[in-house]
This record gives sequence, structure tokens and C-alpha cells, in this order.
Amino acid sequence: MSIFARLGVALLLTVVSSAAIAQDIRYSWFEISYTGQDVDRDGTFADLVIGQTVDISAQDGDGIKFRGSVGTWKNLFAFVDYSSTDIDVDALVSNALGQSTASDEFDFTTVRGGVGLRWPLTSKTDIYGAVSLDSTDFDFGSFAGEDFDTDDKEVGATIGVRSMLQDRIEIRANVRYSGVGDVDLSTGEFDSDTLFGAGFGYELIRGLSITGDYESGEFSSWNIGFRLDLDED
Repeated sequence: MSIFARLGVALLLTVVSSAAIAQDIRYSWFEISYTGQDVDRDGTFADLVIGQTVDISAQDGDGIKFRGSVGTWKNLFAFVDYSSTDIDVDALVSNALGQSTASDEFDFTTVRGGVGLRWPLTSKTDIYGAVSLDSTDFDFGSFAGEDFDTDDKEVGATIGVRSMLQDRIEIRANVRYSGVGDVDLSTGEFDSDTLFGAGFGYELIRGLSITGDYESGEFSSWNIGFRLDLDED
């Protein structure tokens, strides 16, 4: 083989290798996002001793989300997802003195952490499954001495797919079950929910992407932010 043929083969291998690297679906990354949350729940708190009732209507809000994932041994990965939003809440206080209205913002926090396993279908597409411990916390504070605060933790599970459309563009979709995906604000009791999500990532420069996701469920949410790839070597 001539030197030119050897150089040609080496160049071809370099291009193929570079393309393969660019097409990798990474499982080690850190992300920070601006997020919006839709709660859309009503609740009633009655104090029979003082003869007072407080009705609240929790609506939507926005805040910040931190997410991270670490690719570990072979196809395993570990992840954590933290979201904190300020929810708009309107209240109607009724007692012997009459009725009064008030509005404020209160905290809605969700935390998920767990482990997952990926199954490569092609060089550009993975399916994955994950189990998690999900925590949901409503910290409403108080308008007139009432207490709507509630929190709980339960197991969750996710099945999803990730695919590279091009070297710079990733699309993804998932179905997720959460044992704390819904709540009755009057009783403070949580219920399960099944959520459906879709998202994208666009690599701005090597290792830095802009990302966006939407998840539909009892508590629908969306987020847009930046993802930094971490070294998996």
C-alpha cells in the first residue's frame, strides 16, 4: 500500500472516529434550567374552633431546575433531579367578621434520584429504564393560621428513548410513573400519576447544549436551559 493510500485510510478512520464520538448519547452531564410549573389545585381548610374557613387556589409558577447524571459501570447510570418553583396562590378567608381575599407565592419542590440502565438500539438511539425515589413538597405558609403544607416520598419508574437526529441534535421522549404525582390539598394526601414527556438538545459548542423539555401530567411542567457534558472516559 502506497503512502498516499495509507494516509487516505488514516484520514478516513479519523473522520469515522470523530463522527462516532459526535453521535454518542452521553449519560454524564449537568444541567441548569428555567422551569415553569402548572399545579391547578384547590383546597379548603376549616377551623371549627374559631369558625373560620380558608379556601385556596394554587395556579402556576416558575423557578429553577438542576439535573445531573453520571454514567457508571457499563450501561448503568445514576441521576438526580431537583426543581423549586414559586406557585401563585389566591385565598379566600371566611369568618365571623366577613370575607377577605389575599394572594401570595409559595414553594413547590420536587426531588428525584435513582439509577437507570440503557440499551443501545443503534449507534444513534438508546432506550432506557430507570427507578427512582420521588419526593414532592408543598410549603404554603399561612394566610390566616391555616396549614396546607404537605410532603411525601414514593417510588417512581421511567421508560424512555433518546436519539441523535444529527451530530448536534438530540430528541427524547419518556413515560414516567410517580407515586407522588398528584395531591389533594384539602386532605394533604398524595396519589400516583403517569406523565408523558418530550424534549430536545442542541449542541452550541462541543460539550455545551441548549435543552428544552415538556412533561404532561397532573402537574405539567416545562423547562429550558443549558447542559454541560462531563467526561465519561
